[in-house]
Amino acid sequence: MKRSAFLRLLLQLVVVIVISTCLIGALLYNYTSDLLKDEIVSANNELLLQTSKIVDQSLNEVQQIATTISLSPDVLKSVWMPWNLDEEYRFLKATADLFDNRLASSNYIHSIFLYSSNNQKLVSNFGITELSDFSNKQLLEQFIQSKSTVAWEAGKIASRDGGSENILTLLVSVPLRNQKKIGTLLINLKEDVLYNAVVNTNNRKLGNVAILNKDGDVLSYKDKSLLLTPFVRADIAKIKEQKEGYFVQEISGQKMFVSFLKSPFNNWIYITTNSYNELFQRSYEVIIMTLIISGIGLVVGLLLIIIISRRHYRPVRDMVQALTAQMENPFPQKNQDEFSFISASIDRMQLENETFKSKFQGQEIVLRDHLLLNLLSGKLIDDQETLNQLTYFNLDLDTDNFLVMSMRVHFVELILPPIDEKLRHLIYFRIRTICEEVVGSDSKIAYVSGFHKHDVLILNTKNWDTSTPVIASAKQLAFQIKHKLAEELDHVAVTFGIGGHYKHLTDIHLSYNESMEVLLLERIAGVGSILSIYDLDVNHTNRSLFIICQQQVDKLIGELKSGHTDKAVGTKNQMLNQVQHDNQFGIYFKNVILFHLLNALVTVRMELAASTEEEQDEKENNWHHEFAKLQNFEQISALFDRLMMDIARNMESRRHYKNSEVMMKLAQYVREHYREPLSLQMISDMVFMNSHYVSKLFKNTTGTTFIDFLTDIRYREASRLLKETDHTMNDIAEMTGFGNKQNLNRTFKKMTGLTPTEYRSQEVQKRLDLLNTNK
Repeated sequence: MKRSAFLRLLLQLVVVIVISTCLIGALLYNYTSDLLKDEIVSANNELLLQTSKIVDQSLNEVQQIATTISLSPDVLKSVWMPWNLDEEYRFLKATADLFDNRLASSNYIHSIFLYSSNNQKLVSNFGITELSDFSNKQLLEQFIQSKSTVAWEAGKIASRDGGSENILTLLVSVPLRNQKKIGTLLINLKEDVLYNAVVNTNNRKLGNVAILNKDGDVLSYKDKSLLLTPFVRADIAKIKEQKEGYFVQEISGQKMFVSFLKSPFNNWIYITTNSYNELFQRSYEVIIMTLIISGIGLVVGLLLIIIISRRHYRPVRDMVQALTAQMENPFPQKNQDEFSFISASIDRMQLENETFKSKFQGQEIVLRDHLLLNLLSGKLIDDQETLNQLTYFNLDLDTDNFLVMSMRVHFVELILPPIDEKLRHLIYFRIRTICEEVVGSDSKIAYVSGFHKHDVLILNTKNWDTSTPVIASAKQLAFQIKHKLAEELDHVAVTFGIGGHYKHLTDIHLSYNESMEVLLLERIAGVGSILSIYDLDVNHTNRSLFIICQQQVDKLIGELKSGHTDKAVGTKNQMLNQVQHDNQFGIYFKNVILFHLLNALVTVRMELAASTEEEQDEKENNWHHEFAKLQNFEQISALFDRLMMDIARNMESRRHYKNSEVMMKLAQYVREHYREPLSLQMISDMVFMNSHYVSKLFKNTTGTTFIDFLTDIRYREASRLLKETDHTMNDIAEMTGFGNKQNLNRTFKKMTGLTPTEYRSQEVQKRLDLLNTNK
């Protein structure tokens, strides 16, 4: 006999240990790398998010400063009026003083310039500059030619010592939101001061962050020379595709881990870079340590295997000798090792042992049930093979004519106290016994317990009375089972689902699937019903009633869209009551009608989401799934009520949003056409609304009535013309929409207590007094 078994075992153990070592090392390395990567990404995202919030807040403050400056009367004069320094320059000086004040109040504003297209010059806190001499002339001209009214750009500006400084420039159209670019306000920020004061806060914990514009150009970094050139080679498209994320990129010959975040405020990109090898050094250390420990374990394991195998070889040899002595006709041992000989000997002894044969009887029961499960699942496709197995397992079934009946068992909780699993199994066993007693007297039966949480009866119909339809006979059997169960188990209710009648064994799964399909309609027919696949047949009466219900659904949707939610709920209740209690409806059409109503409500909800350009809510996707879980009409009615209330709320919100949007457009129209003869009825006709309703909406939206709103705009323009021009009163009345001098006089008397002539004289006197004071 060979002693090769221990050598093979030793070799196999070595292979297993080596493979296990490599596998464990790889898994540990991947796990550590993923863990470190998640930590790094999380930390970098938090870093970038904090930086983004701080920078956005600072830039928002600068934009607020720009807005305040743009609304200054002196700034507006500097944009519109000619700069005749010999005659009038006070508004330019006031503008420069305003810029000085803003520079004094901020540590990182470098300079402020105001460009006037009318004068082709710029005014700043240190004087007036010709456009041709302006260092950022190209940047200014690009902004004027663009369609945007606000922009952030990075660049350089000449410093007082003759060098240059990095700056971030905010360009704003003056007047605000005016695409004609009559004037442009430029606020230059000290890029290095802003970076240290805003980005690099908290002891440089946020300092390893670079800020790029939406095109990938570096706006701000602790040292632009370290990032500008290499990052141009990085794949900026990866950053534009997502709002945040990371990727690994080789920069200047070094593998870098790049995290990025796109700000929704101005589409700037915030990135941070870390050395990939430094970040994942711990992963390399883990794999090296794992390999060392595994190698030591391998050597120790091999030594133990050798020692133990040599020590325990003697008992194995003794076992071989004992087996040989017990066998009457031992088989040859030449070409067998120890373990093969022992295995073959035990197999031979088990085959000759009657006890071993008896154990297979229990396994045959399992195989018998497995055959029935395959029949229900449709896994057996050969009639002859299936017939052979039926004969082998002595199943009480004929070879043709089958019908499947599925049962769903309900425990009445109000009557039945909580039961343990043992009692529950006894109840199911009694149900099975009753079914076999009732059906077994008339036909052959195979009973399957707990298949997909239902009990299933496979019935032979070969010996049934041919004068009665098969489905009618099956319903009669189900009624008998239900009656006997009610006599013995008053706390149990059973719903029956009866599939179609088929001839071949391999078609049993079709009848089973049909029985499960009709069980789904239990929520409509009620617990304890006897349902058949043939109950789903279509008839003309059902179709006519369905058309009526379809019209009711259309009526309900119309009432819901018109805002009559109470009427819609009443229509819904009337329709559900008719469907539930009208016996002319088939069970299948009841289900179809309910699904039709659900689909109509989902369609309305999705139309609302599309019209308001909001993201589709996950609720619409869950409504069908939730509807499929409902068990009775009360739950179905409650779900429809909830869906209709949700739609009503969304429609009300949509109407409010739409009315506000219309009123804001009307207000803008009044601002642009105040010189024309406008009236409340005229703008009401423009939006096809009642004038009283428009008046109410206009006041709710703007905070003032239409007449007061129009009068205020005309009054302000007339005041400006009186102060800045020499037009006559009739001309000013015509230019501002008052129409005639009397209306102009009446308005000024109401607003200021003065006539327009007195108001102009007063303003002139103020200007003269101011000139005398300055002299």
